[in-house]
Amino acid sequence: MIDYTIDNLIDTLAYFVEPICGKAQQAQANRVPMPKGEFCILTPLRFARLSTTREIRQDTGDPSTSAMGYTEVRQADVQVDIYGANAGDRAIALETVFASSYGYDKIKSIDGRLAPLHSSAAIQAPMINAESQWQERYIVTLSLQAHITVSFPQDYFDKAEIPTKQVDTHI
Repeated sequence: MIDYTIDNLIDTLAYFVEPICGKAQQAQANRVPMPKGEFCILTPLRFARLSTTREIRQDTGDPSTSAMGYTEVRQADVQVDIYGANAGDRAIALETVFASSYGYDKIKSIDGRLAPLHSSAAIQAPMINAESQWQERYIVTLSLQAHITVSFPQDYFDKAEIPTKQVDTHI
């Protein structure tokens, strides 16, 4: 039904982020402990509409696979929490590379439906972990442009046979 889900977006972004920030995982996954060492957590924040919805006819010639698509552009904001040694340096590296031509080309090569827009400045947000120890954490919010299409089954036809029958007769 939807061709580009939140999970797809997180997977695409994780593939881009991991070489810079360490192992990436999506936030809010129940019963998944925080990794050790250098890693980052990706949290989808919001998906603001940037365009009106357009219709895309998806007539395949077969009623079982034909559909009508509704497409739009959205701004996807994703918070990246960076943990571990040198988290600040890795946050600044992510912020810098994301806004470069390398970041654009790399993300577009992973999935053409996603493109970087801008990032927030890296901020320090230390936390106390489960072992009651201070843990270094930096946060960067990445804003991306996502092209999303939602499709529903749709019947099409390209010709019709309409029989005529005279209903008015003179008495």
